[in-house]
Amino acid sequence: MEHFDIVLALARAALETRSPRASHQVQRLRDAVAATDKDQASKLTRLLTATERKQDLTPLAFEETRAAAHAMRGLLPGEILTANTPLPRDKETSAPLVRVIFPDDSKAEAPILPPALSEAVADLLQEWSRLDQLRRFGAVPNTRCLLYGPPGVGKTQLARHIARQLDLPCVEVRLDGLVSSFLGTTARNIGALFEFAGRYRCLLFLDEFDALAKARDDAHELGEIKRVVNTLLQCLDDREGRGFTIAATNHEHLLDSAVWRRFDARIEVLRPEADARAAILARHLAPLSAGAETTQFLVWLTEGLTGADIASLARAAKRYIALHTTRNDVGLPPENLIAALRRFVVLNAKLFSPDRRIAVAGTRSDLLKALENAGLSQIESASFLGVSQSTVSRQTRKPPRRAAKQREGADGS
Repeated sequence: MEHFDIVLALARAALETRSPRASHQVQRLRDAVAATDKDQASKLTRLLTATERKQDLTPLAFEETRAAAHAMRGLLPGEILTANTPLPRDKETSAPLVRVIFPDDSKAEAPILPPALSEAVADLLQEWSRLDQLRRFGAVPNTRCLLYGPPGVGKTQLARHIARQLDLPCVEVRLDGLVSSFLGTTARNIGALFEFAGRYRCLLFLDEFDALAKARDDAHELGEIKRVVNTLLQCLDDREGRGFTIAATNHEHLLDSAVWRRFDARIEVLRPEADARAAILARHLAPLSAGAETTQFLVWLTEGLTGADIASLARAAKRYIALHTTRNDVGLPPENLIAALRRFVVLNAKLFSPDRRIAVAGTRSDLLKALENAGLSQIESASFLGVSQSTVSRQTRKPPRRAAKQREGADGS
């Protein structure tokens, strides 16, 4: 099909509306071109699949969200937490122990998660809109959840999103105020924290949880950490049925075994896979629009990166392009995109494997090889670079063996 790249961009824009009619028409287009061009049909299939497995954690429908929020307010005991409510503080330093993010003030977008995890978290949320059905079976909604995984994968974002969906203030623990060097003060602060969270209707979010819940059999820890963990376990037990608690850690192997048992759900949040990386790039590159070839290369380039790293790359690319282009459209000029990627890779070398660093910071030949490794054909590589296919073919063509041998002989002489 002539101008297929434009057709593909239109299909992507239509599918972003999440309209069933748009999806149906793209499926018809895919079936129509399958007989004449399997490669184009395959691209449309990938686009449809990515849309169906949309990585955004889809918020509950409005009625379900309202029902869940109403049920939460009715089930959880406690007072209403407001912006004027005094916060608990460390008695030694007067530092606040928490900060509160109210649902109306939360600007965090829904995290982009693998489909299975997205569905599981959505099920957790929907438990609150089906309280009557749960009660018929003698069950109650899950109110304690542990998130673990490497830094930057979206654990904090997910916790805030759950709080917003449940229409609850998110009470986030400030470890700089909670953990004290004074003997006994940390345990006292934990008690004050849980007393505050138990008094008000809220979601308690314990970030960097390993700082509080380290294994008590660690020979390098002093007796103070054992007292802290014992206090924490007691407070978690006392909070059961009184509020929603989420903890997050980057170092799950450090947690005390008894701590794990206090949580009904223990969710591993991993680095994003290919579809999720594409969705993160699209979100953070907006309003710039990346073509299919550009997205495919960027997905290859960002393999192994966290969502936060990918978002940082996208924002850096937008800043560079904004300062170095005179174009008024929302496309990605190839030369500026490559220059922006080169700068980001140089400034963040440790994020990338050697072959990916070389691909962007090396020669044109290195970049062409990387495009091939990313699965792009010569036609697609040409589209990505903004040149003709013949140019790509000429630049990737290997020198004749005779000429190569003559050069070797000249070098040897």
